[in-house]
Amino acid sequence: MAAQKTKTATRRKRKANTWKDIDQSVKPKAMSSASERRVWLGRAKFAAVALFVGAIAAGGIYLAPKLEAGPELLTKAGESMPIVLIDVQTDGSLDHSFILERLGIEEDANLLSIDLDLLKEKLEAIGQVKEAVVSRRFPDALEVSVSERNPIVRLIGVRPNGEKLDLFADEEGVVFEAEQLDPNIAGKLPYLAGVGLSKAADGYAPIGDIDAVAKLLSDAQAIAQHLYARWRVISLEHEGRIIVKAVGTREIHFDRNMDFRDQLGRLDYIIDYARSVGHPSLKRVDLTLEDQVPVTL
Repeated sequence: MAAQKTKTATRRKRKANTWKDIDQSVKPKAMSSASERRVWLGRAKFAAVALFVGAIAAGGIYLAPKLEAGPELLTKAGESMPIVLIDVQTDGSLDHSFILERLGIEEDANLLSIDLDLLKEKLEAIGQVKEAVVSRRFPDALEVSVSERNPIVRLIGVRPNGEKLDLFADEEGVVFEAEQLDPNIAGKLPYLAGVGLSKAADGYAPIGDIDAVAKLLSDAQAIAQHLYARWRVISLEHEGRIIVKAVGTREIHFDRNMDFRDQLGRLDYIIDYARSVGHPSLKRVDLTLEDQVPVTL
């Protein structure tokens, strides 16, 4: 009996288990590398957005007063861009001083406000000018490029007061009065006869049917310069023919529809042969009959 009581007493002395007796230290679950990347990316995006918004706000605060004064600043900037240099390039004989005089640009002209189209019109009003390009080159220069017409023949014109003058025509048939054509070029060009000159609003009407003349002259300069140098007049008075009047040969008849180089070769042979037999001058050579070439001594 006594032993039983002791056992009972021992049970009463043991403390009952409570939630406090449970080990509260729980190890966290390990995070995967992919999850870590997502977390860091999210934080980085948030930081970037915050910086972007902050930059916009700061920029707005900084630029607001400048934008309000924008038109005035632009006006002042434009007024402070004077033309310091006019760079002129030409492929012909017009000199720079002549071109600058025709442009008529004032000393205080402004690069932004100058009328480029008007300057182009002024230059292309010169008969000798085929095309002109005028452009700005910032910060202070104006570029001028001029392409001149290449004359192939001379013509005799008459002014309203009866004064005669030399006119020129290029390979396109455009007739113009030369301003500063090189005398070494102008003096060696043959005259064109057998065509009529018609006045136009901006000078003279173009000459039609000049393609054959341009081709003949080009071929002669290329393969028979010694013959071309003696030509003085090119006549279109006969349809289908080009008649050349030259030193030493009064008339040379070319067929417009036949190969000019072949005709020039035959002409060269005939002239050489005539000189070799004692006839340095010929009255007429007709090259329009192909192999049969009537020659008048």
